[in-house]
Amino acid sequence: MSLVKRVILILLDGLRPDGVAQAATPTLDRLVSTGAYSWQARAVMPSITLPCHASIFQAVPPSSHGVLDNVWAHETADAIPSLFDVAHQAGLGTAAFYSWEPLRDLARPGALDFVYFRNHGKNVRRDFEQKIGEVATEYILAQQPACAFVYFGSPDLAGHHAGWMSEYYLQTVTLIDGIVGRLLDRVANAGLLAETACLLLADHGGQGKVHGSALAEDMTVPWILTGPGVRRGCQLSCPVSIMDTAPTLAYLLGLPRPAVWEGRVVRAAFEEQVADEI
Repeated sequence: MSLVKRVILILLDGLRPDGVAQAATPTLDRLVSTGAYSWQARAVMPSITLPCHASIFQAVPPSSHGVLDNVWAHETADAIPSLFDVAHQAGLGTAAFYSWEPLRDLARPGALDFVYFRNHGKNVRRDFEQKIGEVATEYILAQQPACAFVYFGSPDLAGHHAGWMSEYYLQTVTLIDGIVGRLLDRVANAGLLAETACLLLADHGGQGKVHGSALAEDMTVPWILTGPGVRRGCQLSCPVSIMDTAPTLAYLLGLPRPAVWEGRVVRAAFEEQVADEI
């Protein structure tokens, strides 16, 4: 049995928890006040984009999926079902909106009903990020996919350009917060939010102008879940990994958990007791 009709997974590449604390983020602040959250969620090593995304969607560490850099490891990763694959196999609608092309490999061919990709290269492009938000919003409202993924790469780009926690980085976090806010406001105004869960997180953090190490600045990310059945204003004290993302969203959608997944449902995020397995 599902708790929600749809989930929206929003990822802000390179977002550090203290970036949320120091930037103006009214949307993320609202999600925190109405949901269950952790400021100490853990990424995986190597703490770079594609390995972390593979672990988010496939719920296993890089040692299992084999993605150790920003090139997909088809020999091993293709054998592990992602959240998209599980949702599609159950007959649910799926969609992805992103600006970094390697993310295309997160779903097996045919598992995504709709994809919007626009490459803005290595520069923060306000207009491109706004367009991703707009296209995602219109599709979610019109088609109401059960599993939607919306990716914003600009915080990572700003960190590489000017440094993590620089003024430029914080301004970029505020920019994306506003785009996310408009998306969620439109969903709420359409009357869909009562049947929708939203999980916002980052893949990794950063320090200086780089990331990829086991340093806390690289490995610690925010993880914020809101929706029906989710505790409100609950700071989670339990360990949370980015690998717990797919199992938790699968639980919300009433989907079976593949045996190969190593991540767990974040049980403490829910008002009612959740079984260890789904």
